[in-house]
Amino acid sequence: MSTIKSIKVTLLTAFALWANGTSAATFCVGTVSELASALDYYDTGAQSDEVVTIRVRQGSYNVGNALTRLFGANAADGVSLKLLGGYTANCASRQPDPRNTTIDAGNAFGSGIGIMLKGKGAATIEALTFSRFDGATSFVSADGVKMSRGEVLLVTRDFSGDSDETFCELRQNRFVRNRGNSVVSLWAAQMRFVNNLVADNALVPAIGTQSDGAAMFTLESDTDAQVTATNNTIVDNTLGPGMLINGRADSGGSGESDRLSEIVDNIVWNNPTDIVFVKPSGYVYPLVASHNLYRSASVGFPQSPSTDVRTDPRFDDALVATYRLASNSPAINRGSFIQLQGFPPRDAEGKARIVGSRVDIGAYESPIDDATTAIVTNTGDNGSNASPTPGSLRAALKAASAASGPFSIRFNMAAACPAIVSLAAPLPDVTGDVTIDGTTQPGWSPTLLFSQFNGRHCVFLNGLGKPWALHVPPTAPSTARLVVRGMVFSGFSDAAIKLEGGRNHRISGSQFGLVPLTVPNRNAIRVTGNSGGAFIGGYDDPAEQNFIAGSSAEGILLDNAAGGSTLANNVIGFQADGYGYAGNATGVAILNAKNNLLQRNSIGHSTGSGVLLSGAASTGNLLQDNGIGVGTNHGSPNTGAGVLVNFGAHHNTIGSPLDASWGGNYFVADTSPGVWISPSGGNGNSVLGNRVYGKGLDIDIGQAGPSANVPVNPASGPNNLQNWPVLASLTYDAAHGISYLAGTLNGAVKTAYRIDVYYSYGCSAGAPGRGAAQVSLAHTQITTGPLGVTPFTIGVPDGPVGPGGFLSATATDPDGNTSEIGNCVAPTP
Repeated sequence: MSTIKSIKVTLLTAFALWANGTSAATFCVGTVSELASALDYYDTGAQSDEVVTIRVRQGSYNVGNALTRLFGANAADGVSLKLLGGYTANCASRQPDPRNTTIDAGNAFGSGIGIMLKGKGAATIEALTFSRFDGATSFVSADGVKMSRGEVLLVTRDFSGDSDETFCELRQNRFVRNRGNSVVSLWAAQMRFVNNLVADNALVPAIGTQSDGAAMFTLESDTDAQVTATNNTIVDNTLGPGMLINGRADSGGSGESDRLSEIVDNIVWNNPTDIVFVKPSGYVYPLVASHNLYRSASVGFPQSPSTDVRTDPRFDDALVATYRLASNSPAINRGSFIQLQGFPPRDAEGKARIVGSRVDIGAYESPIDDATTAIVTNTGDNGSNASPTPGSLRAALKAASAASGPFSIRFNMAAACPAIVSLAAPLPDVTGDVTIDGTTQPGWSPTLLFSQFNGRHCVFLNGLGKPWALHVPPTAPSTARLVVRGMVFSGFSDAAIKLEGGRNHRISGSQFGLVPLTVPNRNAIRVTGNSGGAFIGGYDDPAEQNFIAGSSAEGILLDNAAGGSTLANNVIGFQADGYGYAGNATGVAILNAKNNLLQRNSIGHSTGSGVLLSGAASTGNLLQDNGIGVGTNHGSPNTGAGVLVNFGAHHNTIGSPLDASWGGNYFVADTSPGVWISPSGGNGNSVLGNRVYGKGLDIDIGQAGPSANVPVNPASGPNNLQNWPVLASLTYDAAHGISYLAGTLNGAVKTAYRIDVYYSYGCSAGAPGRGAAQVSLAHTQITTGPLGVTPFTIGVPDGPVGPGGFLSATATDPDGNTSEIGNCVAPTP
């Protein structure tokens, strides 16, 4: 169960938490002692939820055993660490190439580095080389517990607390010529290992055990653990596995993870066993694996014969341990079309990804481009697909339709930025593998901040009322793929980009609407017909965010039966500052489409709903970690509900999974509900772990406005008209530091219900006596008796709630039907 901690601070800083984190401390280090002191601050000096950034200047740091500690064992909850290499003098600029910043232990016996994460703590380690460590004999936590068996770099969660939201990411690092039981060991709820080189290390078994692996990721059932390992090169390590994914059957776990792991586009070669996946019997760790190059893998690893490569990767200069790809490497332009967490913006040396039609497998991107390239040199458009203006975008698209392989369209127009292409007629359809890259036009600059749009885009397509700019027709083959980067679209009467066929489309870093003296787009992007999943936006790189504003209908419309699209980090309904009004009629609409993921988007100012889930085929959609009605540090409510569920949409997840506490969205509403499952909505729609600020109901089930409990539950209606818990009292036991919440639930007989407890400063402004979900405090499970009506008492440790505070609760049945928020109660002595 989660605990009540720093409630007032959480509420007062909630807007900043959503957009930019809380307080921060930044260090610029250039010596071993400065590096050690900065890590000491992370361990003992940082306050709860503080972000500690350590910028390491270029050079070699001969650390010996100076860093052989478990940093973070004494840290406050929620403290995060960013350890970043590649900075120049005074940290004035940065070159993120791990070869220029080396942490060298000089083969000091027992040397290693440990990082502990607490609460919602996160660690990012980027652009560093770790060399000649000799494996820490042990890392010991603050309470004396031994944490390792000889790791070079250990990043671990705190085992004494609730840590299903810990996050660690290692990207663009080199681990070379080390010695230890394992070289990299990650042990957190969410682990990302991207663009790293792990090579030429000697694995030494701990006493009485085998070696753990050069790169080891531990999946724990009680933290809903997930690993994303993409574009790594793990080669030439001795006496142990190259990559070990280690599942653990923990006593507190459910036996199943709700997070999906991904092992894609890695080179794991010339290790005793390249990839090992250990999964305890009866435990389910969903894992996607494809487009990996390896020689050997364990039986449990989900191999993909149609996409995996099982031959020598052919390195260009392995003798000097850089492991770039030779010109005849089978890894070049051979990677996956889509990665679930997005492609990295750079390779292991800081060079651009992607060159060619597909990403290269491994940590390094080759300069070899397999795509035929056309250069757009002018803004002219005569509207003729038969005889287009030479050097125009229309001419390039005509050439693309005739190409037999991947085709790339780039720009070098003489016109000033922005260069405006006014379309005289719809452009030719896209039926092949086509990339249109507006970032190549001189003058382009990227967006540098999440939830805002401060880049400079120079290629602008003005539709002048034409139906679309770019179109993949329903007759296009499944191999058709459209990739669009860095463009501006306005004035299209259907959808600026309409995807009716093909699959694996990717739209990133583009602006839709909000262009002076043009008419709005009806839709910015529509995925429809028989088109497969699309990736709209991005994760790691702010430059991949799409900016979608002022659409006369839905900003993004997903109504394809196949579903499976990902929308990540898009800025929908805002001015460039991420705050001002530029609303769409609806931010995102999912109409009879399934299994879509909406994550980390900012959606505000819609004249209707922020997100619409509609139709009986709209199922399995996940909305997590979004800011709905909120932009950069500011409330920007949608006029309608934050999320509206209607016309039979069912079994969707809005916030946390049913057996977890991570993934909650942040809502700011006005008088409309945060989430409204309307009278026509379906069943099984879970609404869990969200934070809501507004004057209406935070969760509204059925007819608009607060609903009373029904005498017999479940009943006929949306979410089976799930009853909410009736709370009776909230008392604080000062002697034991526990608040006790007592109440009753009238539900189905002998059924296990999830009870979520929420904190607020006051009761709901839109429904007298009902609660509000300003902070998600805790969740637990109760089981009803043979009569269905069941009293309960929930102990919430680490209280008291505090003067003026109120608690309320929801109930969710095993099928995912969540209730409205029930009555609110204040603490009594």
